[in-house]
Amino acid sequence: MKERVYNAQKIACPLLYRPKDPAYGEDIRNFQGCPTIATTRGGRIYLAWYSGGTREPHIENYNLVIYSDDSGASWSDPLLVIPSSKELWIHALDIQLFTDPDGHLHVYWVQNNACPAPEVMPEAKPGQPLVAVEGVMFDDFTHAMWETVCEDPDAAEPIFSPAEFKDIGFLRCKPLIKSDGTWILWNYDQDHDSYGYSLSVDGGKTLSHRYGPEKLATAFDEAMSYERKDGSIRMLARSTLGVLAECISRDGGHTFSEAKESDIPNPNSRFYISRTPTGRVLLILNDDAKERKNLSAWLSEDDGATWPYKAMIDERTALSYPDADLADGCIYLTYDRERTGAKEILFAAFTEDDIINGTIPTPSIVSKPAGAPQ
Repeated sequence: MKERVYNAQKIACPLLYRPKDPAYGEDIRNFQGCPTIATTRGGRIYLAWYSGGTREPHIENYNLVIYSDDSGASWSDPLLVIPSSKELWIHALDIQLFTDPDGHLHVYWVQNNACPAPEVMPEAKPGQPLVAVEGVMFDDFTHAMWETVCEDPDAAEPIFSPAEFKDIGFLRCKPLIKSDGTWILWNYDQDHDSYGYSLSVDGGKTLSHRYGPEKLATAFDEAMSYERKDGSIRMLARSTLGVLAECISRDGGHTFSEAKESDIPNPNSRFYISRTPTGRVLLILNDDAKERKNLSAWLSEDDGATWPYKAMIDERTALSYPDADLADGCIYLTYDRERTGAKEILFAAFTEDDIINGTIPTPSIVSKPAGAPQ
C-alpha cells in the first residue's frame, strides 16, 4: 500500500471557471445541499452549494457558484466549480460566500484529506463522525479552509484570485464584522473540545486562530455571532440538545464566557443570525427542537432577549442550512430541502415588514434535477 498523502492544506483544488464538463450538469446530480448566498453593490446575487457523488461525503463532491442579475428570477450556469481530487486524495466540500465592506466577494471552502478505506474501520471518537463511502475513508477532522476573492463581483466576467490556504477548520457561517472593523470568523475543527474561531484586524487577510469555551454537545459547531448594542458579542452554536448553545464575549472576542444552553430551539442544524440595518436582530432557523422543519424568520428589538415577530417561511420537513444576506432593505435567503431526495436549493427575498406582518412570499426553486421527487 502506498504511503498516505496529506495534501488538503498544501494543494488547492482547481478553480474551474465556467466549466463545460457535463459532469457538473444539474440533471445528473444525485446530491446537493448546504447553500450560501451573498449580494453585491451592483445588485448581483451570488449563490453557492456543494454537490457531486451520491451523498456527503463523497470523493466526487464539488462546490459550485452561480449568480443572478435579475433579483433571483433566473440564474446562471455554474460560474465557478471547485472539485475534489481522488488523485491527490483531497475532498472538497462546504462552501461559504461573504461580501466584505469594500464590496469584494470572498469564496471560502473546505478541503479534507481522504484515504483508501481499510478493511476494518477504526473506532470513531465523540464528535468525529467517521465515514467510509465506496472505498474511500473520510477521517480528517482538522479541516483546511481555503479562499479565493473577487474584487469586482459585478463584472461581466468576474476574476477570482489564486486560491489561498487561510487556516484550519470549517467556516460554515458568515463572519461578524465588529463596529471597530475586527472580523470574527467561526472556523471550527473537530479535533478540539472547544469552539474554534479566528480574529482578523486586516480585513480577513491574516487570521489569528484561537479557541473559546468548551463545546456543548455537538459534532458540527457552525457557530455565528452578532455584536450587541453594549459592545458585547453573543455567539450561538448548533447543538444536539434541542436548543442552541450560547456564550458571551465582553472584550471584543478575545475571550468568551462558559457556554450554556439558550432558550432558542435547534434540531442540530445550521441557522443564521445578524443585526439588520434598522438595528433589529434577524434569526432564521428551524423552529423545532427535534426536526429540520418549520423554517422561520424571527426579529428582535432588544438585542435578542425576546422575539416578538415570527413568520413561517416553509413548513415542510428536511429543510436545512439557511444562509442570508441583507441589501437595500431586503433579506435574501437560501436553504436546501431533501439533499438526496427532492434535491432542492431554494431562494426567497423578503423584508422585515414581511416578517412583522407574516407575509413572506413563497420561496422559489433555484436548482432541482429533472426527475427528482417533489
